[in-house]
Amino acid sequence: MHLRKCSTATALALAAMILYLPPARSAAAQDADEAVAYQAWFAANQAQDTPKAMEAAAAYLKAFPSGQYADFLTKWFGPARLALLNEAIKAGQVDKILSVGREILASEPENLNVLYTLALQLRQRELLASPRSFAHGADAVEVSRKAIELVESGRTLAGVDSFDKDATLAWLYQVVAMVEAEKGDFDKAVELYGRSSALAPNDAAIAGRNLLEMLSMRQSRYASAVNAYNALPEEARGAAEPSAEVADARGKLNAEADALIDVAARFVAFADARGLPKATRDRVFSLLEGVYKSRHPDDPAGLQGLIESKKPS
Repeated sequence: MHLRKCSTATALALAAMILYLPPARSAAAQDADEAVAYQAWFAANQAQDTPKAMEAAAAYLKAFPSGQYADFLTKWFGPARLALLNEAIKAGQVDKILSVGREILASEPENLNVLYTLALQLRQRELLASPRSFAHGADAVEVSRKAIELVESGRTLAGVDSFDKDATLAWLYQVVAMVEAEKGDFDKAVELYGRSSALAPNDAAIAGRNLLEMLSMRQSRYASAVNAYNALPEEARGAAEPSAEVADARGKLNAEADALIDVAARFVAFADARGLPKATRDRVFSLLEGVYKSRHPDDPAGLQGLIESKKPS
């Protein structure tokens, strides 16, 4: 009897639950919700609030993936992201430029225009800023190397009629070289600067800057060699028969001096041929003259001949 009563009570409870289930939303109500979601996007877009419009569009597409405006808003997203990227560029917000760019690349990993833009912005706003910044050096290398890969495979920038493949590759390699130099990888940086200059040998912004960058690295290495040599006892450096330690230090100093002389002479020759600013040319020449005279005290006249031999064709 107890079991029967329980069964009856359970049945009544279930019946009650069925009777009081909330009714399914009508098609009209769903249409009204969709209209509200679309209106949120429309209002934000009309107000030119791109971030808010993108948020509203994303909310609409999540709620109504097959809605009547789904196809339109899906197509709207691409240009909207580019507009947002352009806004970040105008505002000079590097973090925002990167975040928006990476959002685009998440769905379009081979978008050369976006990769190119990110590399260029990081080059101008950080790597060549005054003072320089390498806060996003790893990002600069990543997007530059991906852009290099695409350009070398034959890809070109969309919307650019006269795309210069070599010049584009030249400054992209320059970006990677600058970061490698900052990391202290001297050999890799020199190799990359050389590759960059070979692609644009007459471009002052590329080949000329590459020479200055390499000159800076050579100066640092030369200064270290000078300090290492001068740290040895004076009597040891002046001995008629130098020790192995002195001979090694002197050999390294001479090698660094020769390398510095070479790149400085190349820059002076390039500056003369391409009409680079006289102040920069004269500053480098002064450095070159001092190191050359210390290395070749018996042949001061040879310096001009060296410069002439380095002039670009």
